[in-house]
Amino acid sequence: MGPMRPLLSLALATGLSAGFALAPSPAAAQEGRVLVTVSGVPITSFDIPQRQRLLQLREHRSVTAQQALEDLINDRIKFAEARRFRVEATEAQVNAAYAQVAQRSGIDPRGFDQVLRSQGIEPRVYKGKLRADLSWSNIVAARYGRTIFVTDTQLADGLARRRASADKPMEYNFRSIILLVPATAAPAVVQRRLAEANALRGRFNSCATDLEQVNRIPDAAVRDQVRRLSTDLSPEFRRVLDQTPAGKLTPPSRSQQGIELIAICSKSEVRADDTAARNQVREEMTTTEMQRIARDYLARLRRTAVITYHNGAGPDRTGR
Repeated sequence: MGPMRPLLSLALATGLSAGFALAPSPAAAQEGRVLVTVSGVPITSFDIPQRQRLLQLREHRSVTAQQALEDLINDRIKFAEARRFRVEATEAQVNAAYAQVAQRSGIDPRGFDQVLRSQGIEPRVYKGKLRADLSWSNIVAARYGRTIFVTDTQLADGLARRRASADKPMEYNFRSIILLVPATAAPAVVQRRLAEANALRGRFNSCATDLEQVNRIPDAAVRDQVRRLSTDLSPEFRRVLDQTPAGKLTPPSRSQQGIELIAICSKSEVRADDTAARNQVREEMTTTEMQRIARDYLARLRRTAVITYHNGAGPDRTGR
């Protein structure tokens, strides 16, 4: 799989709201032994390993068969409620969502089919998940969306917490400096170039005045200046930039081309437009409240659901 796996994981994780899950696929329901029924809707020995693989790929953690089963039980309950209110997602909506997730992985839907199968996940099963995601979102929004209201006081508190947060959005302007080293270079050559890089780092104090020093180093190059927001960077790379003062160079590292340093030309806190900040905080607070309502809603539905275990899968029980 190579680099496609992290892309797939990211796409699965951001496809729709995490935690909204799989609806029963008609074909899947006919495969394997029926292990559990939820208000008459089956969960089979096919469904559980499929869900395990999907959760493990999406969440980067080990998932037991029991955890997958509990997730599937919740799915069946959620989808049954959406069907009761006739707000199930249409096939067109599901296909559009599937294409969007594929696009996030940089491939078309047919290519995404192949990627999923290579991970042991049937595409129709993942489409069932998307269908339930959309359907559950529909029913929660339809029943409770208009009841959520963020007051001015709550909004002001949220803005104050954001301004006080240590994790403020930042803008970085930087340039890469490469001291070229052939891939087949002897260790002594690599060490010599590292020494040159560290010496440059000790002398460097400003992009405006000290980049010319690089021109005096044999086989060295300076790339064009790059502007990036903290939200565009990996946590690891941002940590390196944050730990390096403006005007200084990051510690040297080995890259495919040689020894690389990053010159931090400038970095500054991004001060968002007040209206944009208010809208973003309001949206985040609304989403948080909607998630709380959805959890409570599911808990109430689960207490009244009839969950029956078959074929030794577990004891018969109701609302558990």
